[in-house]
Amino acid sequence: MNLLFRYFLTPISFAGIIYILGILPVLLFSSFVPFLIGKEYIFIFVVFIFSLKIWARKRWNQQDIWMNLGFSQFKYSLLNHNFKKELFKSFMIILFWIFLLILGGFLRFKSVVNFSLLLDILFTSIFVGVAEELLFRVWLFEELKLCLSTNKAIFCQSILFSVVHPYNVGESLTVNILMKIGLLLIGIYLNLLRINNYPNIFPSIAFHGGIVGFMFLAKSTLYVQGNYPYLIYGTKYDSFINPVSGLIGIFTLFILNLYQIKNLKKFSKFR
Repeated sequence: MNLLFRYFLTPISFAGIIYILGILPVLLFSSFVPFLIGKEYIFIFVVFIFSLKIWARKRWNQQDIWMNLGFSQFKYSLLNHNFKKELFKSFMIILFWIFLLILGGFLRFKSVVNFSLLLDILFTSIFVGVAEELLFRVWLFEELKLCLSTNKAIFCQSILFSVVHPYNVGESLTVNILMKIGLLLIGIYLNLLRINNYPNIFPSIAFHGGIVGFMFLAKSTLYVQGNYPYLIYGTKYDSFINPVSGLIGIFTLFILNLYQIKNLKKFSKFR
């Protein structure tokens, strides 16, 4: 019973409390401030951020989680070679994927580009990169590591990362399976990337945020023309194409994972 409480009920309770505290301002004040409607995720993230330092100290014996993750040395983390490398890598992956689609005649440039979306794209890429890396590659991974081996913790974290992303009911089972495989592989890659740069989380944030940001940037300047081989390039999602669900994206992520596994430098300290 003690093990059940420590390894399962405690983190579940923590997540539930964070969620309730996060949605409370929206429930209480959205009728007076309509802007708050649909902004629950921001409040949940803020509560999570303020709670993480105490949680890390009590649960993982990490006295200063923000210093460990690289936020206390923010400028150094942004100028770090691995941060810039992962950001550039995400850019090249999206650029190569777009090049193939344009070469095949499946993408065309829009006649009018809405530059006002650039700030939205920047915010989305930063928020998704930071929020999901802190949630999955930091909080969830560290929690799983308390009761599982590192290998199992990486795999379980990646499965959960894949599962919580919504099932696309408008697509076939094959497309959804490919999407889940792609998400699983990107979850493994980001976790291996964190271990290779442990305890700094910024390289993982750079790759994750970069993929999201550059994909949305492509969406703002390009449009899909006609039918295309979705199994190769990825299924259409929100009027654009999601590369994670295509065979090109899955193969790319597979190669990236092999490279990370080959170059693991600090893996022994997690065994």
